[in-house]
Amino acid sequence: MLTATMRRGGFVTMLICALPMIGGCGSSGQLPDEITVLLPDGTETQATLGSGVISLANTTWRFFEASSSGQGQQFLVLSFGPNGELEAFNENTIATSIFGSTILFDGEQHDTSQKGLTYSAATYGAETSDANGFTFEVILNAFFAGFEVAAGTATATGTFDPDDPDTMTGTFAYDFALTISIPGVPIEDEADEFDYVAHRVVEE
Repeated sequence: MLTATMRRGGFVTMLICALPMIGGCGSSGQLPDEITVLLPDGTETQATLGSGVISLANTTWRFFEASSSGQGQQFLVLSFGPNGELEAFNENTIATSIFGSTILFDGEQHDTSQKGLTYSAATYGAETSDANGFTFEVILNAFFAGFEVAAGTATATGTFDPDDPDTMTGTFAYDFALTISIPGVPIEDEADEFDYVAHRVVEE
């Protein structure tokens, strides 16, 4: 099992090069209209591009790595839109040298901090029938000089704490592969999975 520090390094790499190894995502940068997601209760459902989880509508959550010893370091902040759609990674302490502090999931192409490297990103969200659990699939297409350079997926599954509506726990996983080597850009094939705990940001 990798240490938290080693996992963080892998997650940085995932953010640099994650895009889906599924049909409909070629060098044109197109994102699929619909994908199948696995929910935490073991059921599967179809999630459309930009879909969300209504229980998370208009909320912001701080995500921390979790371990047997308790809550670890914050690794990102997630903000959700009016339909519970995942809008952005904020306060991104793990990929600032590439993407800066924010990654947008609007399906549009955006520049990164690396010259010639761009990305287009989107998410697909769904919740369980009892609205207690959810899954978000993150898709991030990375391109260099107009060519696709890597492929992968990142998935966040979670459940709400029945005793605390401002807390949720779950698992974050990623699996990706390099498709084109770029000198000077640190992209590696890698996969990992770790637990998290998240807390709602409550406005004063």
